[in-house]
Amino acid sequence: MRALTPRRTPALIVGLTLAGFSAAACGIPASHAQTTDSDTPLRCEIALEPVAGGTMIEGRVTSNSAVTGTYAMAITSRSSGGSTTIRQSGDFEASAGAPATLSETRLMGSPASHSVDLEVRVGGRRLSCDQTNL
Repeated sequence: MRALTPRRTPALIVGLTLAGFSAAACGIPASHAQTTDSDTPLRCEIALEPVAGGTMIEGRVTSNSAVTGTYAMAITSRSSGGSTTIRQSGDFEASAGAPATLSETRLMGSPASHSVDLEVRVGGRRLSCDQTNL
Protein backbone atom coordinates (compact mmCIF):
# COMPACT_ATOMS: atom_id res chain seq x y z
CA MET A 1 0.00 0.00 0.00
CA ARG A 2 1.41 3.40 -1.00
CA ALA A 3 1.42 6.24 1.46
CA LEU A 4 -0.17 9.51 0.37
CA THR A 5 2.40 12.06 -0.60
CA PRO A 6 2.10 15.66 0.56
CA ARG A 7 1.60 16.70 -3.08
CA ARG A 8 -1.81 14.99 -3.17
CA THR A 9 -3.22 16.85 -0.19
CA PRO A 10 -3.74 20.15 -2.10
CA ALA A 11 -5.48 18.22 -4.90
CA LEU A 12 -7.81 16.62 -2.36
CA ILE A 13 -8.62 20.00 -0.82
CA VAL A 14 -9.27 21.53 -4.24
CA GLY A 15 -11.48 18.56 -5.16
CA LEU A 16 -13.56 18.87 -2.00
CA THR A 17 -13.87 22.62 -2.52
CA LEU A 18 -15.07 22.13 -6.09
CA ALA A 19 -17.57 19.53 -4.90
CA GLY A 20 -18.93 22.11 -2.44
CA PHE A 21 -19.26 24.72 -5.19
CA SER A 22 -21.00 22.16 -7.41
CA ALA A 23 -23.46 21.35 -4.65
CA ALA A 24 -24.21 25.05 -4.18
CA ALA A 25 -24.73 25.51 -7.91
CA CYS A 26 -27.19 22.61 -7.95
CA GLY A 27 -29.25 24.11 -5.14
CA ILE A 28 -28.18 21.65 -2.43
CA PRO A 29 -28.37 23.39 0.97
CA ALA A 30 -25.17 24.41 2.72
CA SER A 31 -25.86 22.10 5.64
CA HIS A 32 -25.58 18.40 5.01
CA ALA A 33 -28.33 16.25 6.43
CA GLN A 34 -29.01 12.58 6.03
CA THR A 35 -32.49 11.39 6.84
CA THR A 36 -34.47 8.22 6.68
CA ASP A 37 -37.48 7.96 4.34
CA SER A 38 -40.08 10.69 5.09
CA ASP A 39 -42.99 8.23 4.63
CA THR A 40 -41.97 6.12 7.62
CA PRO A 41 -43.60 6.63 11.04
CA LEU A 42 -40.22 7.32 12.71
CA ARG A 43 -37.43 9.25 10.98
CA CYS A 44 -33.99 10.35 12.05
CA GLU A 45 -31.69 13.04 10.72
CA ILE A 46 -28.06 14.01 11.13
CA ALA A 47 -27.22 17.61 10.23
CA LEU A 48 -23.70 19.01 9.86
CA GLU A 49 -23.60 22.74 9.31
CA PRO A 50 -20.50 24.89 8.88
CA VAL A 51 -20.32 27.67 11.49
CA ALA A 52 -17.62 30.19 12.35
CA GLY A 53 -14.57 28.21 13.42
CA GLY A 54 -16.09 24.76 13.07
CA THR A 55 -19.12 22.58 12.53
CA MET A 56 -22.49 22.33 14.28
CA ILE A 57 -23.59 18.68 14.47
CA GLU A 58 -27.18 17.87 15.37
CA GLY A 59 -29.10 14.61 15.67
CA ARG A 60 -32.90 14.80 15.32
CA VAL A 61 -35.85 12.46 15.30
CA THR A 62 -39.38 13.01 13.91
CA SER A 63 -42.34 10.72 14.49
CA ASN A 64 -45.92 10.60 13.19
CA SER A 65 -47.08 10.04 16.79
CA ALA A 66 -45.73 11.08 20.19
CA VAL A 67 -42.94 8.71 21.26
CA THR A 68 -40.31 8.22 23.93
CA GLY A 69 -37.09 6.33 23.47
CA THR A 70 -33.33 6.37 23.69
CA TYR A 71 -30.57 7.42 21.32
CA ALA A 72 -26.85 6.83 20.92
CA MET A 73 -24.71 9.08 18.74
CA ALA A 74 -21.01 8.62 17.92
CA ILE A 75 -19.04 11.44 16.27
CA THR A 76 -15.60 10.64 14.88
CA SER A 77 -13.42 13.66 14.08
CA ARG A 78 -10.26 13.40 12.00
CA SER A 79 -7.37 15.85 11.70
CA SER A 80 -3.67 15.80 10.93
CA GLY A 81 -3.07 14.89 14.57
CA GLY A 82 -5.20 11.74 14.46
CA SER A 83 -8.81 10.96 15.24
CA THR A 84 -11.11 10.92 18.24
CA THR A 85 -14.63 9.62 18.86
CA ILE A 86 -17.19 11.29 21.10
CA ARG A 87 -20.17 9.22 22.23
CA GLN A 88 -23.42 10.74 23.48
CA SER A 89 -26.60 8.95 24.52
CA GLY A 90 -29.76 9.48 26.50
CA ASP A 91 -33.54 9.42 26.66
CA PHE A 92 -35.82 11.58 24.51
CA GLU A 93 -39.45 12.53 23.99
CA ALA A 94 -40.79 13.58 20.59
CA SER A 95 -44.16 15.18 19.88
CA ALA A 96 -46.14 14.06 16.83
CA GLY A 97 -44.88 15.61 13.58
CA ALA A 98 -42.32 17.93 15.18
CA PRO A 99 -38.57 17.28 14.98
CA ALA A 100 -36.98 16.66 18.39
CA THR A 101 -33.30 17.52 18.87
CA LEU A 102 -31.50 14.56 20.43
CA SER A 103 -28.03 16.06 20.59
CA GLU A 104 -26.30 19.22 19.45
CA THR A 105 -22.53 19.60 19.42
CA ARG A 106 -20.16 22.22 18.04
CA LEU A 107 -16.69 21.01 17.09
CA MET A 108 -13.68 22.56 15.39
CA GLY A 109 -13.00 21.56 11.79
CA SER A 110 -15.05 21.48 8.62
CA PRO A 111 -18.07 19.16 8.18
CA ALA A 112 -15.87 16.91 6.00
CA SER A 113 -13.64 16.14 9.01
CA HIS A 114 -16.47 14.52 10.99
CA SER A 115 -18.46 11.33 10.55
CA VAL A 116 -21.57 10.58 12.59
CA ASP A 117 -23.54 7.45 13.48
CA LEU A 118 -26.94 7.84 15.13
CA GLU A 119 -29.09 5.03 16.49
CA VAL A 120 -32.62 5.56 17.87
CA ARG A 121 -34.59 2.97 19.85
CA VAL A 122 -38.35 3.23 20.36
CA GLY A 123 -40.62 0.46 21.67
CA GLY A 124 -38.10 -2.30 21.00
CA ARG A 125 -37.45 -1.09 17.45
CA ARG A 126 -34.02 0.13 16.33
CA LEU A 127 -33.52 2.84 13.71
CA SER A 128 -30.07 3.60 12.35
CA CYS A 129 -29.38 6.93 10.64
CA ASP A 130 -25.78 6.74 9.44
CA GLN A 131 -23.79 9.54 7.88
CA THR A 132 -20.37 8.16 7.10
CA ASN A 133 -18.83 11.11 5.31
CA LEU A 134 -19.68 14.25 3.39
